[in-house]
Amino acid sequence: MIDVDIVGQLVPNPLTMFVQLCSTLVLFYLMKAILWESVKDFLNKRSEKMQSDLMDSEKAKQEAFGDRQKALEQLNQASGRAEEIVSAAIKEARDEKDTILAQANREAEAVRQKARYDIEAERREMYEGLRSEMVNVAMDAAGKLIGERDSADLDRQAVDAFVKEVCHDE
Repeated sequence: MIDVDIVGQLVPNPLTMFVQLCSTLVLFYLMKAILWESVKDFLNKRSEKMQSDLMDSEKAKQEAFGDRQKALEQLNQASGRAEEIVSAAIKEARDEKDTILAQANREAEAVRQKARYDIEAERREMYEGLRSEMVNVAMDAAGKLIGERDSADLDRQAVDAFVKEVCHDE
């Protein structure tokens, strides 16, 4: 069997432990004396850099929020302006429609007035022609019945007056 000293293996040698502790203290002191300031400066610079980056990102965030607000305002203004333009275009189209309809109504009324005037003129001309024809027929009939042509002008005027009187009564 193997003889193993378990207690000797579990408990370290005090001299070895003392030497290791002294070497650790020397290493720690050397590290503190030589590297501590440079490591501390590096860590401070790193902390300052992180702090400035954090402040820069907060500033960029505020600027982005301001730009977003400006963009929303511009969008609202553009939307309002677009609504105004559409409203103005609709109003202008309605005004143009009203103008065109009024012009068409005036032209139609002018055409109706001219047609009434033309009809009235033709009616007067027809009455004058009819009256003249009636006088001539009456005179010819009277001339054939009576056989005289001497007082034809007087008779013609009398018949013409009679026809005018009859025509105006209608």
